[in-house]
Amino acid sequence: MKDVVGFGSLNVDYIYEAEDISFLDPFYPKGEKRREWVLTDPETLRIITKILQDKARLISKSGGGSAANTIFCLAKMGFQCGFTGKLGRDEDADFLLNEMSAVSFLDIARNSRTGKALIVLGPHRDRIIMLLPNANRSLTRADFNPNFVRAFAVLHLSSLLGEGLDLQEHLVTQVAGKVKISFDPGEIYARKGLEALAGLLARCDILFITEGELSLLTGLPLRKAIPVIRSLGTKVIVVKKKGAGAMVCQGAHTWTIPSERIQAKDTTGAGDVFAAGFLAGYLREFPLPDCGRLGLALAHKSMLGLGRAAYPDQGEFEQALRQLKTDF
Repeated sequence: MKDVVGFGSLNVDYIYEAEDISFLDPFYPKGEKRREWVLTDPETLRIITKILQDKARLISKSGGGSAANTIFCLAKMGFQCGFTGKLGRDEDADFLLNEMSAVSFLDIARNSRTGKALIVLGPHRDRIIMLLPNANRSLTRADFNPNFVRAFAVLHLSSLLGEGLDLQEHLVTQVAGKVKISFDPGEIYARKGLEALAGLLARCDILFITEGELSLLTGLPLRKAIPVIRSLGTKVIVVKKKGAGAMVCQGAHTWTIPSERIQAKDTTGAGDVFAAGFLAGYLREFPLPDCGRLGLALAHKSMLGLGRAAYPDQGEFEQALRQLKTDF
């Protein structure tokens, strides 16, 4: 059996750098300061693009999408991986397919234009992400094949706009009992609330979620939110705590994993690399705390560069494994 298949958005990330990102304040949805939101109005997109040219500097172009990042990282580390999703018929699609050449198994539909993400990094590496779903939003049941997914040990899900949540629930019911399910909802799905995500959470083997997203999802503080998620059927809950490591919960057991302090160049995708490291340990049947430690070590590596360029390769993965054995 192959290792991990992803199902989520496929984007090209355009990463900008600015000394001050307050110029984006007027464009926040409903005046709320969100880390991530969707751009749907063409005129707003045109204005923001023009402002970015004037007030920010394009520093990187990279493949993106949360589940796609995790799969890319696992494939780069030597695992047998696949991805199912949708791209346009444009230069961005060609760029993504070339970059994801390490992912050996692809089930990709094509039409329209490829999804994009405009990412703006502030002086303290705070970041804003503006999404243009494009082809991701047009995905339908006819665009993916459950039999493709059944060939893998783990199905890893992340947010997908349009009818994506319904499509993912449908796919999970098709492969239930044959494939383990891991799920990283991100801020966009977390804002939908517990009722909307209950179907996926009930079948979820591993949930990756930040402390902030957990609060958005449940409306509860961390310690009260965990039992609620567990009661829905989620088996393992992995809470990513910004700058403070992670917490791994299974049944009555909770492990807190501290994080070392590093000088990050770019934190975009670090949570996705953490998930890749955790799943790598999970596939090798490591104890859950060691899965978390491995995830943090690899996430730290990814933050030392821009985009996917700094994601760990197979040699760096094996080095992290050796270090894990030395430390514990």
